[in-house]
Amino acid sequence: MNSPTVSYISKALFTLFFIACLSLTLNTVRAQEQQQSDEEKDYKLLQDTQAEKDPAQKADVAIKFLKEKPKSTYRSYFITEVQKGIDAFVKENKWSQVISVGEKFISIVPDDAYTVKAMAAAYGATKNMKGFATFGEKAYAATPNGALAFQIAKAYQSIGNDAKYLQWAEKTLATDPDNIDLLADMVRRNLAQQNYAQSSKYAKSCLKALASAKKPETTDAQAWKTSTDVIYATSYAAIGATAFQSQNYVEAIKNLDSAVKYYKRMDMAYYFLGMSYWQTNKLAPAELNFAKAYVIKGSVSATAKKQLDTLWSQTHRGALTGLQTVIDRAVQDLK
Repeated sequence: MNSPTVSYISKALFTLFFIACLSLTLNTVRAQEQQQSDEEKDYKLLQDTQAEKDPAQKADVAIKFLKEKPKSTYRSYFITEVQKGIDAFVKENKWSQVISVGEKFISIVPDDAYTVKAMAAAYGATKNMKGFATFGEKAYAATPNGALAFQIAKAYQSIGNDAKYLQWAEKTLATDPDNIDLLADMVRRNLAQQNYAQSSKYAKSCLKALASAKKPETTDAQAWKTSTDVIYATSYAAIGATAFQSQNYVEAIKNLDSAVKYYKRMDMAYYFLGMSYWQTNKLAPAELNFAKAYVIKGSVSATAKKQLDTLWSQTHRGALTGLQTVIDRAVQDLK
């Protein structure tokens, strides 16, 4: 038989347990009611945001909500509202507003592909190449394509970031191997650095691309011819200079001759022609080409004059008498 004390304690414990359960249930109910109330408020705010006509106000309200409630069930809907606000500014070319709203939004939702592309477009339109390159890289990571890589390369080139320019130039050429603009620049760059093997590699690719290139509709026919003639000349000069370095003087002369046919005042090509003819013991053509390189007054003028004087004196008993006639002929040929 249970003692009265034990029975009393059991009833007391049961009562306490019941009260605790009841309290827990009430708290749960209150929490659910509060959550339901909060969701109703959030949904009402979403409806108001969707109905808002002012894109700036729409975006600001949505960004504020996303910042305060990053785990809301309505998150994706508010993200859409920000995008709608940005899109309205894009359509009206209000690029400063795109940047202003975009910067705030990206700090909260950094992986939003639409906003990244819009920011790249806005920075590009406002000529902020540093900003364009930053967001252009992010846009490229999401959707790689050669055209965007080329724009990024040009952006880095414009701000003088040579390492980044070369990195993105290579990315562009990997997907767009016939990009004449970049190929021609790579030829010039490597030729100036006397990296003849690389310049020749790019030059051959450039000549191949030029063979099938078509004039853009917006480009004047004469301007197109002038620019492509210079690219042809530089490419042939690079191949010729590389052949000279390999002591293939016949190949050097052939390509260097092609270079000066496309661009008459390419002093470097005349200089290597002079050297190539000298190496093959054709002294008169060597003298005339050195003279042309000299009278153009470019970067190799002084060196060409020194070689001309040396060659002339070797065949004229150490004197320079009569050399002016060769120089005069060079001047006439270059007119």
